[in-house]
Amino acid sequence: MKLGLSKLMITNFFSLVTLQGVNFLLQFITFPFLFRTLGVEHWGIVSAGYTLIQYFIIFTDFGFNLSGTKYISQHRNNTEKINSYLNSAMIGRLLFGILSFIILSALIGIVPKFSNNPGFYLLFFGMVIGNVMFPMWFFQGMESMKYITLINVITKGISCICFFLFIRGSQDYLLVPVFYSAGYIASGIVSLYLIYRKMKMRFFFPAFKQIKYAVVDSSSYFLSRASIALTSSNTLILSFVCGDTAAGYYAAAEKIYQAYNQLIGPVTGVLFPHMAKTRDVPFFKRILKYISAGNVALVIFIFLLATPIFHIIYKDPGLSTDIFRIFSIGCLVTIPSMLVGYPFLAAMGHPLYTNWTVMCMSIFHIAGLSILYFFNVLNMYTVAMMVVVSETFLFALRIRGIIQFKLFSSPQS
Repeated sequence: MKLGLSKLMITNFFSLVTLQGVNFLLQFITFPFLFRTLGVEHWGIVSAGYTLIQYFIIFTDFGFNLSGTKYISQHRNNTEKINSYLNSAMIGRLLFGILSFIILSALIGIVPKFSNNPGFYLLFFGMVIGNVMFPMWFFQGMESMKYITLINVITKGISCICFFLFIRGSQDYLLVPVFYSAGYIASGIVSLYLIYRKMKMRFFFPAFKQIKYAVVDSSSYFLSRASIALTSSNTLILSFVCGDTAAGYYAAAEKIYQAYNQLIGPVTGVLFPHMAKTRDVPFFKRILKYISAGNVALVIFIFLLATPIFHIIYKDPGLSTDIFRIFSIGCLVTIPSMLVGYPFLAAMGHPLYTNWTVMCMSIFHIAGLSILYFFNVLNMYTVAMMVVVSETFLFALRIRGIIQFKLFSSPQS
């Protein structure tokens, strides 16, 4: 309350904390189990496939998680506009989903690594289908985060249980995409039921110009999301260049790194619609100060205790511990960088600049990986180092934006 949080923000925050906590717990249970049960090589195969399918998830999202959240938050009292936008965005995402399947089919037919195991990648595509059905941005814009929490906890919990019940060895790796896809599709079905039955939305086919507006409005956000996909390609790149075993060790460290960064999700999820409405700079500065201080302390702790932590999680982590230590340094900048990005810069009227910073970082990262490959020094460690350098570059660009637009020195701050 001292930070100036409203009752609704507190409710939404704790809903997202619950969701993130459950996701965090499930990841810490599931990833080590799969790492040990499938073996490093097959875990690398699964991680590479999971990375590939994330491209299509980002493509079908097409930036709606940001543009949709902002639009619905700003028009929350106009049911007609919300309903029209919801249907326009859902149809747009459906079309992107169909295009994604065509692209995946083409890749399977052309790229040997994919054509050698086509069923594996097609089974993963169920995640894309479920994601298209689940408009998380609608719930965020309506500030009804409790529904997001309920849907994800139930469906992801079921998927996790299935992993433990049915996966017994490396020969069962095909079941991983099956259970992932089942969880995503179940989430989509439940969310559609809540939206069109419980929340009284009505499905209809909007005019083409409305669909076009929703897609065009989201396109600038999509460019930044697509750029993130490029910088998240490391596991897949390592799988091609260094083999599935190297990708497996790298992915084991990267999953924990990503899980740590996701801890900030409840904060950014609540901040973005709030800042888009209020532009309360003093409130944001207090949040940034406290979270950044806590992040520094936590990063020091996990860096020093990385070895026992990874042995507890993975039992035999191999090279993953050293890779994670490199990642942990990057956490010093990723957390404040995420806070000053979309929840602040974009919400304060500078979404194009925020998107530009992500695209610049992606170009920087891909250029760095290309140089590493050219000099034949691309490996698990150098890729992790490149991630840290790229994230630092992104943070510097966003700080530059705050200074350039005088956001911290404006009258309301």
